[in-house]
Amino acid sequence: MNRRSFMTAAAASAFAPALFTARATAEAAINYDAIAALRSGLNENTSQVMSTASYMMDVLGPRLSGSPGIRKSADWVVGKMKEWGLTDATLEPWPTDPTGTNNGFPRGWANRKFYLAAITPNAFPITGMSVSWTPGTKGLVSGECVLVTELDEKVLKEKYAGKLRGKWILGQTPTVMRAQWDPVAKRYTKEDLDALEIPARPPETGTPPATPPSPPNLQAVAQANARNAWFFSEGVLGVFATNKGHGAVNVQGGVRTDLPDQQIPRINIEAEHYGRIARSVQLGQPVVIEADIQNDWFDNPEMFNVVGEIRGTELPSEVVIIGGHFDSWHAATGATDNGGPCAIALEAMRLLKANKTPLKRTVRVCLWNGEEQGLIGSRLYVAQHFGGGRGVPAPGNARGNIVPIKREHSRFQAYFNLDNGAGSIRGIYAQSNAAVAPIFRSWMEPVRDLGMTHVSPRNTGSTDHISFDNAGLPGFQFIQDPLEYEPKTHHTNLDFFEALQPEDMRRNSVLLATFAMLASNHPGKLPRKSRPPAETPPASPTPSQGP
Repeated sequence: MNRRSFMTAAAASAFAPALFTARATAEAAINYDAIAALRSGLNENTSQVMSTASYMMDVLGPRLSGSPGIRKSADWVVGKMKEWGLTDATLEPWPTDPTGTNNGFPRGWANRKFYLAAITPNAFPITGMSVSWTPGTKGLVSGECVLVTELDEKVLKEKYAGKLRGKWILGQTPTVMRAQWDPVAKRYTKEDLDALEIPARPPETGTPPATPPSPPNLQAVAQANARNAWFFSEGVLGVFATNKGHGAVNVQGGVRTDLPDQQIPRINIEAEHYGRIARSVQLGQPVVIEADIQNDWFDNPEMFNVVGEIRGTELPSEVVIIGGHFDSWHAATGATDNGGPCAIALEAMRLLKANKTPLKRTVRVCLWNGEEQGLIGSRLYVAQHFGGGRGVPAPGNARGNIVPIKREHSRFQAYFNLDNGAGSIRGIYAQSNAAVAPIFRSWMEPVRDLGMTHVSPRNTGSTDHISFDNAGLPGFQFIQDPLEYEPKTHHTNLDFFEALQPEDMRRNSVLLATFAMLASNHPGKLPRKSRPPAETPPASPTPSQGP
């Protein structure tokens, strides 16, 4: 996450009178009876959040963007929202892409079959999965493993030319494993949360500025691509790679524009299995592996976001949005990233509807597609509905140009995102919005016993609220207990239903429903951050009109 200080002490003191007034106004508008009714979601006998999560993860499976799996899951979710009485429940198509690349998804992909095993000198199954958007094998194949760690193409040709056909490539040295000395699962302590409420200190006088993050090593990426292309020309069976360890395999995606018949199979396998194979090869013992992997490709898959809403009674054209990203990676079922949070958002909507919660503004749930590939679904949605952010891609500009602000921009109230695993909500990041912090603190008072107690002034990034924040709209992400998210379940083969904690899921459903209701019924518009002039998009030529 990207976190930074939001104001100096002097600037904060200047806000104090306004912040006090904002909090008093927010407290006066809190409907305690409605919050008490929403707490029915804490009852394990009546809550549906775990059954929703189980069906999504156990029955429907992973939701890789552009795959049949995500469409199947989305259709089921739309059916549930209609069953609960939500309105306008639908799959909202992404806008047309003028570049002809389907907004970055010229091809969909799905793994249909994965079999991988060592057959000599000892037989054992190998845990792993294909990197998405890479091909499988042509039926059942077998071959010997060769350890190739050289990167320079000239060296590769001199040493291996004509010697790799029908071989499996071990493309790196074995991982040096360390014991997991610290507990894998963690919850935030009060001290941890208190620290998040303090803005990051600016550099002291004489302290050199922090070193900016290094840009991607494009040369290394190009070198790796060239190496794989050369392996393909040499007729290798595939390339194995590894990461994490302790049973976890991080499996993400390849290049979505590459043609399947012009690249080699790439497979990530468990570090312990990889190490056993690689060390055997280093000891001079040949290892033969067989595989039968089938990966399917789909041209120009239908791309969409999943939406549904409860119409407001007084200001229906003004909107509060809750949600998170619907897509997942494919090595497991995407429970903590991000199916569990999606089930929480859906349960929050069910609670609001079932309890006839009074809502002045419309509350909408949006479950995003393409988050893992760069917040694509939420970015396109914001550009299409509100403006102010980056639009659809344009020739020569993959992320598109700034879209003029639309009338709906002024009618937007807030977006609340859930995508830090499935741990219990402990607070919220104010995203450098000083004026909104006291309002959030007042909203937490009736639910402090559920563990939500802190507002951090800091920014956090890397997920869909950024699409709103970049467009000048109030977008927020919750502070959540990390649990086992890192290093165990995030983008790994271990991200299954079992990683979800039922009590955390029920609490989060109530907390998200409560914040949605309070934002919907807030007496005025929630404060927004001022935007630097360079980032302020031009105003729409369309005059502002009423609802």
